[in-house]
Amino acid sequence: MPPGPSGVHPECVVIKIGTSSLISAQRPDPAKLDALADAMVRLRADGLRPVLVASGAIALGASRLGLTGPQSDSTRQLAAAVGQGLLFDAFRRAFEERGLLAAQILLTPSDLIGPEHQGGTRAVLEGALDADLVPVVNENDAVMVRNNDVLAALVAALLGAGRLVLLTDVPGLYESDPRQDATARRIPEVRAMKPAVERLAGVTAQGLGTGGMAAKLCAVWIATTAGVTAVIASADTEDGAVRAVRGDDIGTLVHPRRPAKQPDVGLLWRALSAPPSGRLVCRPEALAVIADGGPLLGRHIQSCTGSFASGAVVDLVAPGPRPDGAEVVARGRVSAGSGALATAGEELTVLHHTAYISFLEV
Repeated sequence: MPPGPSGVHPECVVIKIGTSSLISAQRPDPAKLDALADAMVRLRADGLRPVLVASGAIALGASRLGLTGPQSDSTRQLAAAVGQGLLFDAFRRAFEERGLLAAQILLTPSDLIGPEHQGGTRAVLEGALDADLVPVVNENDAVMVRNNDVLAALVAALLGAGRLVLLTDVPGLYESDPRQDATARRIPEVRAMKPAVERLAGVTAQGLGTGGMAAKLCAVWIATTAGVTAVIASADTEDGAVRAVRGDDIGTLVHPRRPAKQPDVGLLWRALSAPPSGRLVCRPEALAVIADGGPLLGRHIQSCTGSFASGAVVDLVAPGPRPDGAEVVARGRVSAGSGALATAGEELTVLHHTAYISFLEV
């Protein structure tokens, strides 16, 4: 199926699987690996072009190196350098048994958002799909450890994919903690991603990887703001990847936003790739600036809550008598920390227009 206009590939689906959903007993679980490889075959038979984003390199490398317990960033980078080849080789063999050829592509966010690399990254991903390969993407954790949830969302946004599926060890978002509440109800559908949805981020178990539900919601923010439908579903559900792509009622489906103009992938990463660590209460005149996409200055900020450093992600909220219920109007990365903002001059640029997403526009 040919791509749509402006680099949009609705036939492309990005499937991300986490460490705890793939690795058992310090190796790729054979049953889970086979199920994932079978899913690639079935999706391609449906006329789709899957891209697989897989975690697990650090866990495999740590096992091979005999590492146990908490590890430093440098040790995890070394483990990733050992484990990346082991992980890809497991996929390569499983795919070849089914007549598929895999292509390993190691990426960092800079490869997806930087103007000097973005075109080349898109070209290699599209080239792999055009050559009838299955791209197997992994965060290049040997360079710096981040998380594959956000990477998968950036890939989906860059390709203009039809769907992002995040396979994990929980069956989606719940209205309460299913570990504590036997009557907890799964949320099958979210009409649009909103800050209130993030209050559910702490109700699910953390796995072996670097993500967790908070990271998955960051990925959902990025994907859906770029116009990509996102699904969070259990990797243990039979035929979970295929059913999530086909639209069956499994997991939690989050509908995309429809912005007036397509956001830049770099802007999405800067504004949405981490949970907010603070709030800035805006003065009334700031709302017009946000709506116009202008830079926010010190004089536009009334107060801030939370302790955060320069470069942290924060929420911008409208002024009002109910701080806890204040409307979040934008999210982005600040150019100064909370301490500096407390004494900032009126002309200090608090957020550049290329570092925040206005929810007034979407």
